Amino acid sequence: MKKNFFILIYLLTFTSLYSQTPIELEQARMLRDKGEVSSAIDMYKEFIKQNKNNRDLYLSISECLLEIREEKEAESYLKKAIKLFPEDNKAKVALYVLYEQTNQSNKKEKLLKTMLSSLKANNSEIQSLGNEFISKRHWAEAKAVFLKGRELIFDNTAYSWQLSNIFFQEGDYQNIAKEYLIQLENNPKTLKQIETNILGLITNNQDIAPIIEKEWAIYWKKNKDNPYFAQFGVWLYNQTKQYDKSFDLVKQIDSKFEASSGATMLSFGEDMLNSNNLDYALKAVNYMLKKGKESAFYQRCRILSLSLSYKQFLLKSPKTEEDFTKLEGDFTNFFKEFPYSKESFEVILQMGDFFAFYINKPQEAVDMLEEAINKGLSTNQKGEIKLLLAKIYNRYGDMWQASLYCSQVEQDCKNSYLADEAKLLKAMFSYYNNEIPWALSQFKALRSSTTKLIANDAMSYSILIEENIDQDSTYNGLRLFANAEKELEYNNPEIATAYLDTLTSSYLYHPLFDDVFLLKAKINISLNKFDKAKEYLNETLKKYPYELTADDALFLLSEICLNKTNEKALAKELLEKIILDYPNSIYVTEARKLLKEL
Repeated sequence: MKKNFFILIYLLTFTSLYSQTPIELEQARMLRDKGEVSSAIDMYKEFIKQNKNNRDLYLSISECLLEIREEKEAESYLKKAIKLFPEDNKAKVALYVLYEQTNQSNKKEKLLKTMLSSLKANNSEIQSLGNEFISKRHWAEAKAVFLKGRELIFDNTAYSWQLSNIFFQEGDYQNIAKEYLIQLENNPKTLKQIETNILGLITNNQDIAPIIEKEWAIYWKKNKDNPYFAQFGVWLYNQTKQYDKSFDLVKQIDSKFEASSGATMLSFGEDMLNSNNLDYALKAVNYMLKKGKESAFYQRCRILSLSLSYKQFLLKSPKTEEDFTKLEGDFTNFFKEFPYSKESFEVILQMGDFFAFYINKPQEAVDMLEEAINKGLSTNQKGEIKLLLAKIYNRYGDMWQASLYCSQVEQDCKNSYLADEAKLLKAMFSYYNNEIPWALSQFKALRSSTTKLIANDAMSYSILIEENIDQDSTYNGLRLFANAEKELEYNNPEIATAYLDTLTSSYLYHPLFDDVFLLKAKINISLNKFDKAKEYLNETLKKYPYELTADDALFLLSEICLNKTNEKALAKELLEKIILDYPNSIYVTEARKLLKEL
């Protein structure tokens, strides 16, 4: 009993002393934060008498002493810490920084030499010292540590990530490229990480790309048997839009590394399709189709080919009867050869859209889509098909069934972007069907959507409705405008134009007139009538420079000049105007990006 009593007293005393420690240190920190540095130093000194083995206390005291310009005493505490904790690098680097701040160059250089000469072939020690210098933004010193570390452990690939970061801080892009390529040469699994890192560099500074390409070419000459170097080359050429070089390199990969399976070529074609480089997507398709039905990737190649044909059809204007007939046959023949499946999901959506909105066969589209839902698709794939079905039912007058499909997607895809998309679609249906007040309430509710794009769309339509109500508080003008948007959405540009003409002829003035010009420009873009679209956009900017549509018009005009009419100098002027005249525009970030590319 007596023994247990003394143990209990000891434990209570120890706990009491231990619990006081953080309180006292916290009080010292609070005094320092309030500017009462001398008082904080007194508390630290008192505390360190009983806690001489607490390294952080020496660092805290030295930092406080430096604040009140007591450099000599601060140096003394750091030296004590180094003596007590010789393996710890924080005090050493802190002392080095102190010598630098107090212009003691000789001591600083001597200390660095000592740190480097005493380094051992110990990865943990090397990392600790180098990273401590990095934390103090002393890039040259950190670089010296890691390069010395490479010598010690006889590995010229070690510490590549740290060194590449240091070279970036120094603006030494040539050595960044070398570090990444050394890493790729010795550790091919880092390819994706290297691509991600270099993409960040190129995005911030386009001038880096040629430097990296030059270094890659040197390494590629001695790594001709390394498929990862070839893959990196393809990626790099794609980033710099040198697609001819990329395509040639993909062919080399196919013949040399993949036994002509076509895996990389297929990925290249899909990337080209997704980035709208249709000529190169077609080259990839033609290359793959020559391999025949025996190819392991024949189905994916056919999917790519059909997706390419569909995108080419959408972009073509005017479309001939032959275009419609050929694409209908291509879709039909594809699903005679292949079943509905997860793999053919994109083609399922394209066929449904084509049948419903281009060749006026909505029932065939609905039958096909409803059958496809039951063919082992993922939840999100089913959700996307149901949203397309909702659009079809709404287009042909069955608002109840359209709303039902949207509600199912909201329920089934709660944790997906599709749930918000379904809500937005229901709001759009109300808008298209001239239920303007109800649509407005739904748009307002969606303005706080977790999906930024949907929140932006909801905000845009909220503003459109609130700012364009007729003078007599009716929605007649908005209903005509909503009808026009609906017809354009469902691929009836002529009917859309007729609604807009009715709107402008019905009013001497209406606040929607700037939106009318903008929508007419979009209609003409859809018809590939770019000169006419430019006329409407210029008219918008001339008559309505202070309306919300002005930055939309500027950005659309810059896109036409950049991608359709090859007027790059004018595109540059327009993008600069967005940044300078409309600094709060949602297009500013994209405008800066395009300007860098230009």
